Amino acid sequence: MKYYDVLLPVPVGGIYTYTSETELKQGQRVHVPLGRRDLWGIVLGENPEPKEDITYRDILEAPDNYPVFSENYLKLLKGISSYYCAHLGGVLKGVLSETILASEPSPAEPKRYTPSDLTLSQAQTSVYESILPHLENGFSTHLVHGVTGSGKTEVFIELAKQVIADGKKVMYLVPEISLTPQMEERLSKRIGFDVMSYHSKKTPKKRKETFWTFNKGLLPMVLGARSALFLPADDIGLIVVDEEHESSYKQEENPPYHLRDMAVLYAKILGIPVILSSATPSVESWQNAREGRYHYHAIPCRPDTDMPDIEIVDTKHEDMIGGILSDRLHTEIYNTLQRGEQVILLINRKGYSHTLYCQKCGQILNCSNCSVAVTYYKSKGVCKCHYCSQEIRRPKCHACGSDDMRDYGAGTEKVAEALETIFGEKILRMDTDSASSYKELSKMLKSFENGEYSIMAGTQLVAKGLDFKNVTLAGVINIDNMFSLPDFRANERAYQLLLQVAGRAGRASTRGRVIIQTNVPELDVFSRLNCADTAFYDMELIKRRTFNYPPFYKMCRITLSHAKEDNVREAAFFIYDTLKRYSEGSEIFYPAQAPVYKIANRYRYGIVIKSKTNQEMTRLIQIASASLKEQVKTSLRIKFDRDPQFFM
Repeated sequence: MKYYDVLLPVPVGGIYTYTSETELKQGQRVHVPLGRRDLWGIVLGENPEPKEDITYRDILEAPDNYPVFSENYLKLLKGISSYYCAHLGGVLKGVLSETILASEPSPAEPKRYTPSDLTLSQAQTSVYESILPHLENGFSTHLVHGVTGSGKTEVFIELAKQVIADGKKVMYLVPEISLTPQMEERLSKRIGFDVMSYHSKKTPKKRKETFWTFNKGLLPMVLGARSALFLPADDIGLIVVDEEHESSYKQEENPPYHLRDMAVLYAKILGIPVILSSATPSVESWQNAREGRYHYHAIPCRPDTDMPDIEIVDTKHEDMIGGILSDRLHTEIYNTLQRGEQVILLINRKGYSHTLYCQKCGQILNCSNCSVAVTYYKSKGVCKCHYCSQEIRRPKCHACGSDDMRDYGAGTEKVAEALETIFGEKILRMDTDSASSYKELSKMLKSFENGEYSIMAGTQLVAKGLDFKNVTLAGVINIDNMFSLPDFRANERAYQLLLQVAGRAGRASTRGRVIIQTNVPELDVFSRLNCADTAFYDMELIKRRTFNYPPFYKMCRITLSHAKEDNVREAAFFIYDTLKRYSEGSEIFYPAQAPVYKIANRYRYGIVIKSKTNQEMTRLIQIASASLKEQVKTSLRIKFDRDPQFFM
């Protein structure tokens, strides 16, 4: 009889000891009892010193005769646990679904065919030849900064071919599920086999198939969103993180890891190169490249055409056509359609309108569970809260009871409706509501690519990495709401989004045009919209250094919530006092109500910590966590968000 420590996907703790008469290896899957339920877990290793006064339960099943999860994979989980001060069981639960962990092996043989060839441009070849020697030289991090449409993906495909030819595997990660249908087809044609993708919109059957095909070595390259980094396999030789600047790489639930940073950590553990790619790199990655921690590679031009012209339209005094279009944008859309070309329009809000107000007393209709306004969806006839998902079918004013409600502001539904009236054409609306499944998303993108629609209007999904040869005009309907967010990255996000949506235009032989509508054209960010110019980063880094923000300081946001307002306030000030007492040179900010103060009937307070070193930050998080265990009520929830990306 031997004793084994097993890692289970549970929020707190996670490591339990079991007995087995069969000898097991580290990394094997096992089925074990825990309380009144049975769970699947991973063997961490033999426990040589079990406690004598405890009766240990038996492992129920060990279906595999080999380790599914390598030692390096377990090192990655432990690294996430250590950095984010999260329980190891919570890490496993947060990165790998229990459905996958418990699944029967179901690998498939990918279809193979003759790959299509492409000749790299001089700029692409330069980057390829700079990275190529690193494929065999252990760990290295590469930041590839290439303007939109410069062919960064083609460089990575050529590098991936070399890695695969050497008998190793490639992970290609993208920030949005919306990017996978086009990218899946593109990679498959160039690589010579069906590149499977892995993300939450895939059916459970397809996810299991990709998981086991990659694990068994039948799939040399996998494409996926955040969760794809956690597909276990031997002989991984290269990790590519496309659009590395995207905030969607940050997981909001526990553990709140950032995929980009964990990809770098995993590459370091594996001793392989990792490529971070973007036309608009994050300020953190830019600084890492400046300081020499990352190898920097630039592709400053498109291979076949010039970058699009960008025009800023001041809408303060305009009489907007249909309530949404400036005369300039209307004219350009009309002319583009007359030439038989296509248009992409960015609307930075979902739904029909983002605010409902009472015509009788003027009160805004807020969610009854959260301190935010509900969004009106005309197509469904409901108002919805985007925080707690409450739906209201017959909205009435909470103040006076009147049902005479009016909508204000334009979302994707309202813009699409207005555009159909103005231009007499059916509009393809692209947001997370209209593209609710992977199949539907693929169908929508293919229909636009085939020319069934002339205009695609949507949220940030339309700005990220999509490649349509006939799109020559990109328009931004509204962007100004981004500048009012309580977030030190607000300007950075707006800059990145504007340049990314601009990059959708003119990707073939015809030069593109970009028109951005705004009420604040005087903002500095509008004068710096140039992928090849570093002025924006120089300006932003000066601000960050002045006010002790990342990348110069480490940051953690502590968020506490409780159903009783007094309890959460008391806990917040208790933590604040404790941290002030033990901090050594770190900045501990006074507790404040979260910008969204109430979510799902729980009140929220936040505390921000800034520290010069990771070591000091870890120490303070551990102090705060330990102090709460002794002092507060169990119904209090606390989240330690290290390197936060969101502040609402």
